[in-house]
Amino acid sequence: MNLYDKINSLYDSLTNEDYIKYICLRNDMQTPPNGKIKVGNDYIDSWSHPKLAKPTQAQIDAIGD
Repeated sequence: MNLYDKINSLYDSLTNEDYIKYICLRNDMQTPPNGKIKVGNDYIDSWSHPKLAKPTQAQIDAIGD
């Protein structure tokens, strides 16, 4: 399961508009920068959702593949 799918599993109320306005996921085809929430090379570049807290790495890792 990729990062997008794991985030949507955690927050099933998210819409495409939320990703356009508040959440930026990236994949630079290399190891993500230290401290970023990640799955493989995908990572959360920015998160400014007004109602949902940015997930932690532990929350993302707890979601199975």
